[in-house]
Amino acid sequence: MAKIGLWTMTAGTLLLALLGCGGGGWSGGDPVTSITATNFKYGQMATLTLTGNALDNAIKLSSDKCAYVTLGAIESSSVRHATCIVAAAGPIQFTVKSSADYVVYNTTLNSPDPVTSITANNLQFGAQATLTLAGDPQNSAIQLKSDKCINIVLDPVSTAATRTAKCTLVGAGPVGFSITSLSGATNLFQTSITATEPTSVQIYNTKYGQTTTVVYPTLGQNANLSLVATGCTELTMDAGTYPSVRTATCKVSSVGNLSFDVKNLSTNAIEQTITAAVSNPQVTFKTSLGDFVMELNPTAAPKTVNNFLSYVNQSPSFYNGTIFHRLEPTGNYVIQGGGFTPGPNLKPPTIPAIELETSSTSPKNLRYTVGMARTNVVNSATSQFYVNLHDNSGFDYQNANSPGYAVFGKVISGMDVIDLMATKPTTTKNGYSNVPVTDITILSATQTQ
Repeated sequence: MAKIGLWTMTAGTLLLALLGCGGGGWSGGDPVTSITATNFKYGQMATLTLTGNALDNAIKLSSDKCAYVTLGAIESSSVRHATCIVAAAGPIQFTVKSSADYVVYNTTLNSPDPVTSITANNLQFGAQATLTLAGDPQNSAIQLKSDKCINIVLDPVSTAATRTAKCTLVGAGPVGFSITSLSGATNLFQTSITATEPTSVQIYNTKYGQTTTVVYPTLGQNANLSLVATGCTELTMDAGTYPSVRTATCKVSSVGNLSFDVKNLSTNAIEQTITAAVSNPQVTFKTSLGDFVMELNPTAAPKTVNNFLSYVNQSPSFYNGTIFHRLEPTGNYVIQGGGFTPGPNLKPPTIPAIELETSSTSPKNLRYTVGMARTNVVNSATSQFYVNLHDNSGFDYQNANSPGYAVFGKVISGMDVIDLMATKPTTTKNGYSNVPVTDITILSATQTQ
């Protein structure tokens, strides 16, 4: 009997242990007493920290809204880590079970809403609006949708609390915006912002060589109104699908006055007019030695300027990552770039060569002016350009047999950066002479005016 009694007591003790500890068969208290998380953000991989008294025992971790739960290796009897992908915002449950599927611990952690508000600037029909998304955090895996704002571009994450986006408005009244998962299946936030229709002609973007958008009210007279542009080519009208607004696009083709007339075809009268001043285009170059700004002269060399801007305005700019591959502080007195990457290695041009624009009245190759590089073939300029380090009259037009090189602009700020480039030592690399020993790299080229 004593033997049977001893067996009964042992079984009872085991039974109590199983009941008290969730059936895991361990001792020393609850195996998990808390779960905390870092990077607990929608769409991100979170790291979970499990603390307790017997974490070297066999346990299983699951969650209702944190996917791909992976329990890490045993670290100690009191600490263990896990990872999972946060698949929702709001309360997310975690459950710890023993190997026998007894629940030994559960808790709820809160994933912040990735977006809590959206505000808009320049939300006007035909214009490019800038949206600011606020929330905590903003580096979640999300996408932005709208019913009346198209061509949405969600900018890279800037801070944990804000993120910006751009879109072009094609409607008035309430404009809906929603934040969804990348698949679009989960709606995380939605709001509506009211946009008003224009009461007069509006122009958006007046940079030379770029596409501008024009918007004008029609008041139901779509068929009776036409648009006349001055200083803008390739005018394209919308399909007339908006009941009280008409839009058009064109390419700004001259400096000076850009104007648009809304003409009534029934009366031949000009009902509305808008004008805008177009300045000489400017391009800002950011380089590994500092920044400088060029102002271009489309009046003197329109084909050359248009060609240059076509390279600048590629997305990304053709010039990004190229180098100044030729540096001659004596002799030819130029720095030349725009056609090679480090090596130097030739970067093939993407646009056919252009016609040389020089004559006896062309701008001269004075210090800090900018010209197009070419071969001995007159009409061979593509992407490469040079900056004169001093007056180079030998590069100017002499006659038809000696047409020189086309000057199309000048450096108007950052001349100290140009002078600094001229001080750098050169060598021969990859078969090319007068190459800077240390690469002078163009980080970005942007039309800023």
